[in-house]
Amino acid sequence: MKFAALYSGGKDSTYAIYYALSQAWEITHLITLIPESEESAMWHYPAIKWTELQAKAMGISQLKVRVKSRSELQELREALKKLKAKEGIEGLLSGVIASDYQKRRLDSICEKIGLKLIAPLWQKDPIAILKEVVNSNFKVIVVGVAAYGFTRDWLGSTINSKRVEELKILSEKYGIHPCGEGGEFETFVCDAPFFKEKIEIADYEIKWHRYSGEYIIKKATATPKKPA
Repeated sequence: MKFAALYSGGKDSTYAIYYALSQAWEITHLITLIPESEESAMWHYPAIKWTELQAKAMGISQLKVRVKSRSELQELREALKKLKAKEGIEGLLSGVIASDYQKRRLDSICEKIGLKLIAPLWQKDPIAILKEVVNSNFKVIVVGVAAYGFTRDWLGSTINSKRVEELKILSEKYGIHPCGEGGEFETFVCDAPFFKEKIEIADYEIKWHRYSGEYIIKKATATPKKPA
């Protein structure tokens, strides 16, 4: 099957692509939606600028779609209609895990234009997903936090086995979603097994206020990976 993949640059959308490629599905394009408002109910991308490097690292064409708050779903639908007509895509790949709000809307869009929504992480145990990401040798950093319980040192840190256990504790104590599905934290993937290049961050800035903050990537490069 031929798919377009919704892509934010974070762990969930990247891992969904990793899964799809393992099934020998063809991904023709990454669709990156750029909301005009940071208050978008559907899309949250703190490191959106750098998805260009990730697309390059994957070797997959990227389609950026700027969306307005009042018409973000319509603009996504129009982009998908064009890809279906031009590229013959048969479905849309999403890394959604637990958001009924997002899943219902994506299902509706796909149904209206005759595409199949594939969400390989849907309703999976979030801790199991995190462990799969770590065990698959993804390099994932935290680029934003916005929930009680997080501290400044989370920003820029790598999601590893220790962090997974800490996320489990934060979930049990404060009720956050362990994968950040409610916007509690945001991630950026610097490397994955199917990347031909790895993303190296050369400069960044941290902004912090009480229990929320952002790791702002100011300069980054994609470097070819050395043969194993």
